[in-house]
Amino acid sequence: MGTELDRATAVLAGLGVTTSLVRPPYGATDATVAAVAADRGHAQVLWDVDTRDWWNRDVTITTERVLAGAHRGAIVLMHDIHPTTVQAVPGIVDALQDAGYTLVTVPQLLGPDVVPGATYVSG
Repeated sequence: MGTELDRATAVLAGLGVTTSLVRPPYGATDATVAAVAADRGHAQVLWDVDTRDWWNRDVTITTERVLAGAHRGAIVLMHDIHPTTVQAVPGIVDALQDAGYTLVTVPQLLGPDVVPGATYVSG
């Protein structure tokens, strides 16, 4: 994981982007992953609402799963590589905002005091 994280960090740096957050692929983490992330100054971000959009690839099901799991501080997992997920987003945003939610990025949600190596699943 160290090499992959180093390469990703270098690519982002080349784009002028820095971050202290990482999402382990598939959410696969353990003590070794946490140690590598901590060593590089990154906190791990997982999620507490899994839309399983990669499996269902259905606008309605993805939308229902987000709305059913929504709560203050929720981190929602969706994949923008699936057209049905992208199609679901406008309706999800409208419904969440209508319900009184304010949508923020993960860095905004967690704030500046994330702990390298720690794992966050909600804000």
